[in-house]
Amino acid sequence: MKEKEKTKDKILAELGKLKLKAKHLEEAELSLRESEERYRRLLESVTDYVYTVTVRNGQAVGTQHGAGCLNVTGYSAEEYDADPLLWYRMVHEEDRDAVLAQVGMLHQGLDAPSIEHRIRHKDGSTRWVRSTPVIRRDAFGRVAFYDGVIQDITKYKNVEEQVRHAALHDPLTTLPNRLLLSDRLARMLEEARRENAKVAVLFVDLDNFKPVNDQYGHGVGDAVLKEAASRLVRHVRASDTVARVGGDEFVVALGKQQGEAGAIDVARKLIKAMARPYRTLKRQKGPGCSVGISFYPDDGLTPETLIGKADRAMYYVKNHIRGEYAIFSHLPAANSPARLP
Repeated sequence: MKEKEKTKDKILAELGKLKLKAKHLEEAELSLRESEERYRRLLESVTDYVYTVTVRNGQAVGTQHGAGCLNVTGYSAEEYDADPLLWYRMVHEEDRDAVLAQVGMLHQGLDAPSIEHRIRHKDGSTRWVRSTPVIRRDAFGRVAFYDGVIQDITKYKNVEEQVRHAALHDPLTTLPNRLLLSDRLARMLEEARRENAKVAVLFVDLDNFKPVNDQYGHGVGDAVLKEAASRLVRHVRASDTVARVGGDEFVVALGKQQGEAGAIDVARKLIKAMARPYRTLKRQKGPGCSVGISFYPDDGLTPETLIGKADRAMYYVKNHIRGEYAIFSHLPAANSPARLP
């Protein structure tokens, strides 16, 4: 009899535990429903693109998109519902790994930082957005949802790019300035070191540019500089760099050179191009140019050294016979131009 009473008491105790657990589950479910309703109202009230992802056992099982998605992405909530992978395909290919890494952290229950990435708007344009996720957990601490706020930061990014461009480019010719030149040249040198190749640095200085300013004014002088810059760019490869480093001074960096012949050929083309009549001077003969050349690794191992030695070679030409080129390592001791055939 006592055994039966013990069994009965044990069963009652287990039922009590089950009822308590059921109550907790009911409360948790009610809490989730209330939370969903709050966030549904939130989705309808914000102007940014807000979405909620439902998570079960570490997997996304559903997504709710706020009305703001139409303004930010061009797609409606209904279009997202009809195409569950639309959100992924619209992410720029170069940014997809970062987006997937953020999603993976969230599914694991880890707080993920905000990221900035590009998306393809429905109209075909590229937009920049900032994605800021927040995890929501159930009563047992498991990830139940995570919310994401997608902000359109395209205007901010455009301003940021304009500031960055201004810091690295010459305002008159839009060519790279000395700072960007040094960075690109350093990359060329590193690549040349790995591939056992050469890099050529050509220092180009316009001849008789001051008389142009004196005779026609600085407005025409600026136009001549812009035309000269355009000619320099047209006579080098897209992988090369043309920079303006002074008033009428330019530097051309040529990567992946196997010898001196390629740089000499470019120097000759530049000298010929600069000597042609200038549109901005009403087809009169232009100022021309003198060119100094240095090579990595023969003349130096750093951008500063190579630019400096090309500059010295250029001044040698200016002081002896303008409209020519000189290679730093070939400069003779005698006062004659260092000119290769």
